[in-house]
Amino acid sequence: MNAYDWILFDSTGTLLTPDPEPARAYHAAAVALGSEHSFEEVRQNLIAAMKRHFFGDTVDQPTDEEAERRRWQRIVADTIRDLPPDLPPGDLDGFAGDDVFGSLWNHFASADAWRLYEDALPALERLKSKGYAIAVASNFDLRLRTVLEGMGITHHFDAVLISSELGWSKPNTRFYDAAVTRIGITDRSRLLMIGDTKRGDVDAARQAGLDARLLVRDRPDALLRLTNDL
Repeated sequence: MNAYDWILFDSTGTLLTPDPEPARAYHAAAVALGSEHSFEEVRQNLIAAMKRHFFGDTVDQPTDEEAERRRWQRIVADTIRDLPPDLPPGDLDGFAGDDVFGSLWNHFASADAWRLYEDALPALERLKSKGYAIAVASNFDLRLRTVLEGMGITHHFDAVLISSELGWSKPNTRFYDAAVTRIGITDRSRLLMIGDTKRGDVDAARQAGLDARLLVRDRPDALLRLTNDL
């Protein structure tokens, strides 16, 4: 008998990653606006903005497609800070109207902007062959379905659990409450969550009653090694 009935995987940083890294697309958009930010400034701004808007005061707020779009508008505005006078920081309507936000939103909706880690498919295929049900459980919006379909890997998942559809985002434990309800399992100890973010993928999952493992991507076969005993 398997140790778990379901194994849930985070998406970004666990199974797939933007390629090239997101800061490259943001920097190109910034330069197009006349920004003088260096690439490293944009990268650091983006890291700080994502931490602020995913782990700040929005943690306790419900989400949906529109809320996720607004979240990313704020991230873009906080990342590209030295805007021209007619596009002041925080003016989300102006920012989106200038099509910078829209171009970035669409960029990351394409499978071409992403790549699978080389150990992702071997790990998924091995676990499926062992009889585990597999799900992706991610802070994302409907674009994730488009990306997974574009990569041709949707069939590997028995469920796709996205924050914009579940109504809550990690690290709020209600994300996991909604995920459990969606897949229809009652014994939470029979679910294992795997992800690369300790607070959202491990701590919150355990608080919600699931088992969890932290993925540290320090080698090409990190996911295979982490799941080798399953």
